[in-house]
Amino acid sequence: MKRLLKITIAAILCIVLCSSAASACLVLYPVGSIRSVGSAVEIVDETEDSVTIRKTNDEPFKILMFTDMHLAWLDKKHPLKAHAQTLEKMVENIQNEQPDLVLLGGDNVTSGFNRMRSHQLARAFEKLGVYWGGVLGNHEGDNATSIRRDTMVRIFSSYKHCLMRQGKTDVDGNCNYSIRILNADGSLKQAVICLDSFDEMSDEMKKEHGFDPSESVYDVIKPSQIDWYTAQVDSMKKEYGKCPSFALFHIPLTQYADAAAAVEKGEAKFLWGDKRENICCAGFDSGLFDAIKASGCTTTVFCGHDHKNNFGVKWQGITLSYIEPSGYGAYGLQREGAPESEWLQGYTRLMLSDNGTFTHEQIRNSAK
Repeated sequence: MKRLLKITIAAILCIVLCSSAASACLVLYPVGSIRSVGSAVEIVDETEDSVTIRKTNDEPFKILMFTDMHLAWLDKKHPLKAHAQTLEKMVENIQNEQPDLVLLGGDNVTSGFNRMRSHQLARAFEKLGVYWGGVLGNHEGDNATSIRRDTMVRIFSSYKHCLMRQGKTDVDGNCNYSIRILNADGSLKQAVICLDSFDEMSDEMKKEHGFDPSESVYDVIKPSQIDWYTAQVDSMKKEYGKCPSFALFHIPLTQYADAAAAVEKGEAKFLWGDKRENICCAGFDSGLFDAIKASGCTTTVFCGHDHKNNFGVKWQGITLSYIEPSGYGAYGLQREGAPESEWLQGYTRLMLSDNGTFTHEQIRNSAK
């Protein structure tokens, strides 16, 4: 009798777990119905921590950036409709804009049982036929049933159109790599320098920097990554004679909070957008901002993470910008009862010039 009871309990648990896993892995968008936009971009070189691409015609080079899609576990907080809407809008925007490159700012595929969703997102880009890359956020791999961060990078980078790379093994984190975009004559148009900003500090690091181990403190970009960044811009200076670039990672630097505080005091102005919530930045300044200033190459930093902030501000000569948030299933104005006309969901568009400059626009999805 006891044995029968154990078998029954085990069977029920198995059904519940399998049902949960299946729900979490439901197809969020009919990938097979996606219309290709094609690509006029080709890969001309790649290493373990860089990919060099070039456009095959003379048209302007267009980049679209999406962030915080949070394609997460399906539950009351993350309904299927919201995730389907997120993917549907991303696909629609890519088809309408026909970009040369798409970049993701992190918190892309989150929560548990996310292997299938990771493949589905990659397959969507394959169907679109557009090259894509980007970084991971603090919510990839933070769930007990999630695939590991390096596994997700391995899945993504196994697809033909994905430019994401794991990076060097002696550099901390996942996805420390650069995308080098060339002009037709082989000169460097622009480089995207991607860095892993991790998730939360370890208890050991919290103690080292004076934080209570029970506090939730966001992690920082590590010294090995800063050294790697400097080596990247130096190698581009040597190879191309210049290194026009922007940096991309998920969690804002402490300088975002400094700049926002200066705006509130009337000592600076937002170039675009607004601050609608506290800056959830790294726990301390680990030195990347100083390295960026010293390089003389990187003009702009892009991040995600804060779903209600979408501003840009010039701070000590560097433009600090949020990417327009893209997910309907995570927290944001859409979950707080704001009218749809005020929602921020959309994307950021960059248009690159041959001389290493670019224009920037924050684009919101149209209300239905």
